[in-house]
Amino acid sequence: MSDIKNVHPPEQFKYKNSAVRIKNYFQFTCDNRIYFSKVKYIDLTNHLYKFDVEILSPIDELGLALDFNEVNKIYNEHIAPYLDKQLVNETLPTMNTTAENIALWIWDQFARALPKGNKLEKLTFFENETQGLVLTADDME
Repeated sequence: MSDIKNVHPPEQFKYKNSAVRIKNYFQFTCDNRIYFSKVKYIDLTNHLYKFDVEILSPIDELGLALDFNEVNKIYNEHIAPYLDKQLVNETLPTMNTTAENIALWIWDQFARALPKGNKLEKLTFFENETQGLVLTADDME
């Protein structure tokens, strides 16, 4: 193996003028009452939801896209406080807190908080191990 101490900064940091899709994975546990009518509902306690987001991000002059830590920061500041270890019926806007509505709400939070030039392209949301839904930028236009 070669000696890494001899590596010097490249003459060109950016390989190509392009964009990439970065992908971050998240999960949260919450309590949730989902209504099927005015009188019929199901209570989910300590329920685990999982989702990932794909963000189209331009490559900057150093050859870097949006930092994964920045995406995590958006989640931790704008989304997790309303979902993780919460009764989501009390922390989200007034709505039936279905997987569909929660995913749409998450989409809105990410889309608003992303730095200029980055675009939320896809959100895949799982309400359990085998069932979920997908939102795409085309769907949301």
